[in-house]
Amino acid sequence: MTPAVVMPSEDRRSAPEPLVVCSSTDINGSVATDTIVRKRCYLHVRGNLVGGLTIEPGANVVVDGSVHGKIVNKGGRLIVHHKGLTATVRSDGPSDREAGAILKINLSAIAFNWEILSKHTVAECAAVVRCNAYGCGIEPVVEALAKSGCRTFFVTDLAEAKRARTTAPDSIIYVLHGCCPGAGPAFAELNARPVINSSIELAAWDAFVRSIRWTGGCALNVDTGEDTLGLSVEEAVSLASRLNVPDHGITLLMSGFANAEKPDDPESERQIAWFHELRRLYRGVPASLAGSAGILLNPKCHFDLVRAGSALFGINPIPGSANPMLPAVELRARIVQVRDVMPWENGAGNGGWFAKRRRLAFVSVGRADGFPQSLHPKHKLHAMVGGYRCPAGRPSLDLLPIDVTDLPDARAARIGELVTLIGPTISIDEIAEATKSTGREVLSGLGGRFHRIYYAT
Repeated sequence: MTPAVVMPSEDRRSAPEPLVVCSSTDINGSVATDTIVRKRCYLHVRGNLVGGLTIEPGANVVVDGSVHGKIVNKGGRLIVHHKGLTATVRSDGPSDREAGAILKINLSAIAFNWEILSKHTVAECAAVVRCNAYGCGIEPVVEALAKSGCRTFFVTDLAEAKRARTTAPDSIIYVLHGCCPGAGPAFAELNARPVINSSIELAAWDAFVRSIRWTGGCALNVDTGEDTLGLSVEEAVSLASRLNVPDHGITLLMSGFANAEKPDDPESERQIAWFHELRRLYRGVPASLAGSAGILLNPKCHFDLVRAGSALFGINPIPGSANPMLPAVELRARIVQVRDVMPWENGAGNGGWFAKRRRLAFVSVGRADGFPQSLHPKHKLHAMVGGYRCPAGRPSLDLLPIDVTDLPDARAARIGELVTLIGPTISIDEIAEATKSTGREVLSGLGGRFHRIYYAT
């Protein structure tokens, strides 16, 4: 889509100039002024239209939130979704005055990323929110996705299933770590479905289901090459005969890729072939194989349900390619000290000695917060200080040194000021590359000491 074209208003007395759309335009946020959509143009607003709206003949307008002002439709088309995500602000954790860092999570961006992935397939698009929604918080993330149309969620354990159920009462919830002995009643109470990973687990689950005649169902997870949890292919083949029994209770057949990020990968093609054969044996049972990368790269693996994971939070599902996801997370930390370090002093966490005097700003984030250490000789960590990109050193337990020697304006690095560690110009993927990690590991590792702000635009 091309950017919106803003033309000046003829009335300049006091009202802000209206937004005049003269081309096909997407706006990821709310619009605070009156809006005019010219003839045969298209506008999609992923937020609210706070002002009035004028639609000229042949124009098409889609608003994901609501229109607060007067609507004048001169022969166009208007769709208002009222998704309920707009103008949402909530916080969690210690207050911003007490915390050393602030983590902002954009629920609209997460919902938009889900929409991007769901539009790449005709299959149902589920959301994987394991590990506390990759550290971002189960409840607000699940609520945002459920309001956006997501119907199925995958969580790690029963504790997460309980949290997800509070905000998605009508959704299907699968528990990836299955059913531990004695946990059956909790599944029935939550109406959650275990992902069965072994024959022993399946036998125990069957015994529980027969004892109370529960019909909630379960998923069978088959290890077709990922080398993690799951039934072997041989076990899955031998269990296929149970489909001849009425009320067999299997509501999903699933597996995962060993390496889905490379198109035309021979191992992935082998897994797809295996899974096709299993699906033939489990005829009538919905099947799921693709994660975020598979959704974008290989329609052959979509089957009946796809599982969007860490890409929902802005992490690039296809490393090395342009990231189609919107950034959804911002981390800013507070400066607690600024000092000059002389050549004979240790490099304050930089693992060496400075050749000349440097000025360092220490921010209140460290390993105790899950902030990783740079391990790549060519890729260093950076921070944005006053709009400038500054190199960062190795974090200690609760401090991260940032070299602010070359800042054009020294006032940007004062005690109490906030610097950006993750944001639009410093992505989670960049940090993962510098720390020889993955984006989901970086995001999931961020601790609970931050002041968290959840918002929707």
